[in-house]
Amino acid sequence: MICDAERMSDGCVLLLRDPPGVLGKRLRDSAETVVIGGGCVGVSLAYHLAKAGQKDVVLLEKSELTAGSTWHAAGLTTYYHPGINLKKIHYYSIKLFEQLEAETGQAVGFHQPGSIRLASTPVRVNELKYQMTRTHWHPTPQFLIGPEKIQQLFPLLNMDKVLAGLYNPGDGHIDPYSLTMALAAGARMYGAQIYYPAPVTGLTPTADGRWDVQTPHGTIRANRIVNATGFWARELGQMIGFQHPTIPVHHQYVVTATVPEVKALEAELPVIRDLEGSYYLRQERDGLLFGPYEKEEKMKLQDSWIRDGVPPGFGKELFESDLDRIMDHVERAMEMVPVLKNADIINIVSGPITYTPDLLPMIGPHQGARNYWTAIGFGYGIIHSGGVGKFLSDWIVSGEPPYDLIECDPNRYAHWTSVPHLCAKARESYGFNNVVGYPKEERFAGRPTNRVSGVYELLKDRCSMGFHAGWEQPHYFHKPGDDSGYKWIEHEAADGGYHVSVSNVTDELGVLGVAGPKSRMVLQKLTDEDMSDTAFRFLHCRSMQHTHTHTHTTFISSQVFFFLVFQMNCDTNPLEAGLDYFIKLNKPAEFIGKQALLEIKAQGLSRRLAFLTLDTDDIDPEGNETVWHNGEVVGNTTSGSYSYTAQQSLAFSYLPLHLTHAGQKVEVELLGQKYPATVTQEPLVLTEPTRTRLQKKQRSE
Repeated sequence: MICDAERMSDGCVLLLRDPPGVLGKRLRDSAETVVIGGGCVGVSLAYHLAKAGQKDVVLLEKSELTAGSTWHAAGLTTYYHPGINLKKIHYYSIKLFEQLEAETGQAVGFHQPGSIRLASTPVRVNELKYQMTRTHWHPTPQFLIGPEKIQQLFPLLNMDKVLAGLYNPGDGHIDPYSLTMALAAGARMYGAQIYYPAPVTGLTPTADGRWDVQTPHGTIRANRIVNATGFWARELGQMIGFQHPTIPVHHQYVVTATVPEVKALEAELPVIRDLEGSYYLRQERDGLLFGPYEKEEKMKLQDSWIRDGVPPGFGKELFESDLDRIMDHVERAMEMVPVLKNADIINIVSGPITYTPDLLPMIGPHQGARNYWTAIGFGYGIIHSGGVGKFLSDWIVSGEPPYDLIECDPNRYAHWTSVPHLCAKARESYGFNNVVGYPKEERFAGRPTNRVSGVYELLKDRCSMGFHAGWEQPHYFHKPGDDSGYKWIEHEAADGGYHVSVSNVTDELGVLGVAGPKSRMVLQKLTDEDMSDTAFRFLHCRSMQHTHTHTHTTFISSQVFFFLVFQMNCDTNPLEAGLDYFIKLNKPAEFIGKQALLEIKAQGLSRRLAFLTLDTDDIDPEGNETVWHNGEVVGNTTSGSYSYTAQQSLAFSYLPLHLTHAGQKVEVELLGQKYPATVTQEPLVLTEPTRTRLQKKQRSE
């Protein structure tokens, strides 16, 4: 099933390798981009860079292509992702896989029987409805189906507990080895050079921001390097002073011999994911393959590799299997798919996959080292490979990311991500793979980190804490007894020749936010500075002395912060977000983005951010819900919540211009039901500028 070299049509293996340590061709002296790592992600990036026209693309692999995690992967492919941005990664990958064989002439072994996520509790059904709410405004094909349709698609299921399913036609599985070889063929076809065995033995930055990449075969001078080394990522990062928070996890899957009931089927079974049983199951030839995700107390980390490094020579080896550790899931699978009870197991694969603390990969330029990029931490590298290769290629070639993927920013971690924190969070993330996910849910393993403010001990028993970039931050306070771009400033400073220095002072500053109609009165008690509206105007900041401690505090407008973080990202622009009030396009300075905004303004907007009030019952918007008008999808919410001040559900949404006037009626989909919403022109409470304006008007009258 899993081979170590070139695969033949009859299943035999043909060894076509140079002797160990022999490169077979002369190493280049220089390169535009050096991709380090020959798994599916690294090879995909080399393919996309070369296809985009970048000259001198080089990929270095320490042993042979697919070594590491790629070669033994189960190869699942799915359009589905609970996040919004990563859906685009999955979508592109599948579309690439569909046409890669025709483009390169290399078979990829791509099967698309579809997939079904099974719901066997009412809560799970609501979760599926929630995901449908967030999908209608994407091109992803996804449907909520009932038991009758599920049994039609997968006739071997025990339907006793099945209530509903989330069906993605076009999902399936691909042969990871063949996929990687097809990407490699494409990369070579477009001009990339792939070298192996070529382990990187050293990385030296040059004064002009380039890199000397040392190998046993010579040194390459590269304009940029990309770390795509899988579970070796931490070791490569250590060469230049980084401790990337990645850790190998033992993941097992079981392969059966031929199952007569499977062999008798006329069509391939869809992949199923039994969410309550926490396993996936698919057809493998005339048998079945299924893999579980154990609970955190049973799963196994290879934490010795953090301490001692990956054993020399490890590449296409596996861990010793442990069927007892996953037996609970095996029994659940046998209950759901009864033909498994009589199936013979012919293989148990137990191999390393890489996890980060939050399960998301680290994609993009890394702060603190010029022209050092990462594509690491992939727990699901096969389905991410195509989309991530395209995403990073577009970013490298154009200088801008094609869309927002901030949740995968490698700089979301820092020195506070200690090894104990990494291990605790990876264990928690693996064990939570198939649990019901709730919006804004907090998970508490590995907390607190060493990032705690001076008031943490005072507040921890008085409030519910949220986790933000390592910090513990109060979300809300309760009474006793109640339940409780980094990737960019450095680049501009260096390339623009500005005389500035950039340093991260996050750990040197403490921030306490005070908001509300009496915030000026509260702050006035803490300083001798004049806090009146005339002396300290709205949207201004200043340094001032605290009357008690002589420290400096910076006050930032909470309204602007809210808009910038939640309503505008690199998928939108300030004019769409209604921030034109804060942008002076007629100022003489050529600030970054000015010309782009002038072009957008000249072309005219097609949509704009609108403020909605919703008529709901016991449900509230959260963001990324589909917005409907006259039976058609017209937009999506960006954020939403219940307002205790207005006693009503509120949301922001991007809508076509003709639907943004006050009083316009639309519908917002929440858990499969459409609720009426109304566009409202003004905030429902008086902001400080509005209050000040009204006060001045009253005084003048």
